[in-house]
Order: sequence, then structure tokens, then C-alpha cells
Amino acid sequence: MRVLFPFLLSLLLSLAFLPDTALADTATGYDRQIQMIGRQSSLGHRLVRSLCFAQAGIDTARNLRVIEDSRTEVRNILRILLEGDPVHGIAAIDNSNIRTLIGSLERVWNALDKKTTAFLDGTAMSDEEVIKMTFKADSLEKLWRNVSQSLETMTSVDSTPENLARARIIVTATDQNRLLQQAGKDACLIHLAGGAAEAGHQVEELNAALATFDRNIFDLTFVRPAAINAPPQPEAMEQAAFDTWQTWVGLESLFQGVTHPGKDERLDMLLPEISFTVEYLDQALQDTLEVFLSL
Repeated sequence: MRVLFPFLLSLLLSLAFLPDTALADTATGYDRQIQMIGRQSSLGHRLVRSLCFAQAGIDTARNLRVIEDSRTEVRNILRILLEGDPVHGIAAIDNSNIRTLIGSLERVWNALDKKTTAFLDGTAMSDEEVIKMTFKADSLEKLWRNVSQSLETMTSVDSTPENLARARIIVTATDQNRLLQQAGKDACLIHLAGGAAEAGHQVEELNAALATFDRNIFDLTFVRPAAINAPPQPEAMEQAAFDTWQTWVGLESLFQGVTHPGKDERLDMLLPEISFTVEYLDQALQDTLEVFLSL
């Protein structure tokens, strides 16, 4: 599992394998649409993860801020996808089928947001209600995946192979944020259940998220054109990638403490650091993708 370093390097290396014509057309409106849709698939998990931590009284102030930040980000992305953002060259999605899909997920989001508003206003919520909110996050993820696949299908006819490869890299990279937030959410749910021995389903989900993270890394590392040799990586980028990898190594060991706790290990001692590190790494992954989009 100590593989975030190869992921970050391969993410940037993958772009270097694309022909120069693809590099010239970077950070396009379509790139940004794919990025935002991928981001949305992680935000439901991020919100419920933070709500779960706040419910458990862990790193409460930070997680309440993350809840508000997630709600704001969801609303802003929905607005841009439906109305466009001319300043940044992002057109509104005008395909009627995709807009219908977005309308469906807006209804799911509004139901989740209503529960979240009540929680923030001080309405008491049981642990069982928090668990039910995870189902809405799962539904949002599936609906956003449908939107992403529909947009890919719609645009693939007129896209070059290079731009299609670029889009797949963006999709896979944004999926890493989803897996990270989902893993953090599952760790908190395991805590609410009383530990790994009492939460077999959540342990399976956590392990599955980490396994998918591994498969994504394999795709980013090996599923790419091999006709052109990659140039040397800038030293600053290698250092940034190494620093982020070190963050992952520490977080990985914390997750292992959740799923396989030692006899003297307490979840309530691990979760504050998991709470902080998940958000730190989430931002680092976004920053790395921004480097990719800027090349």
C-alpha cells in the first residue's frame, strides 16, 4: 500500500507521454467539467465523513468547517455545470439527458443537505441516522459516475485519442479523492460501531476502497502510451511527490490500526490524526491534479 509516491509521479509522467498537440490544449473547459464531476463524486463522502467525526466528538471544529466547505463546493460546482463559467472558459452542459441526470442527483443532494442543515442547527442525530446518510452519499457517487460516463460518451466522437487518454487520467486521479474520503468515512463508522470486530461490513468497504486505490495507481502507472520517452521530472516535483507519499505512509498505518487494532490501540486516539491527514492529503491530491492540468 505504500504507493502514493508512484501514483503522483505516474500522474505527471502520464501527461508527458501524450503528443505535443494534446499538451497545447490543456485545462480546457471539457477538462474542467470532468474534473468538477469527479470532485462531486467525492464531496458526498467528504461531507458524511466530517459529519460522522463531528458526531463522534472528534476534531469537531475542523470537521464542522469541512461540512460547510463541502456544501459550498457542491453548490458552486452544480451552478457552473448548469450555467457555465465564461471567465474560466467553462461552458454549461447543454445535453438534455445529462441535465436530467443532474436534476435527479440534485434531489438526492437536497435531501442530504436538509439533514446536514438540521445537524448544524443543533438537532440531535443518532448514530443510526448518520449511517443512513452514508447511503445518500453512495447514491450521489453513483449518479455522478453516470453523469461522467454520459459526458465521456457524448464527447468521445469528436475527441482525439490523446484527449481521451487525458480525460481518463483526470477521471482516475479525481477518483483517488473519493476513495480517500470514503476510507475516512468508513474508519469513523467503524468507530461508531464499537470497533472492527463489530463492523464487518465497514471493514470490508474500507479494504475495498484501499484495494481500488491500488488498482487506480496501476492504471496511472502502466495504462498509457509508450511511444515517447518521458522527460526527466523537475526536482521540485519529485520532492513534492515524495513529501505526499510520506503523508500517505503515515495515514496508511493509521487505517491499519483501525482494521487491525493492537491490544493497546484505541480508535479514539487514532481518529483525530486520521481526520486531519485525510483533509491534508485530499488537498495535496487536488494540487497535484492542478499541476497536471496546467502543463
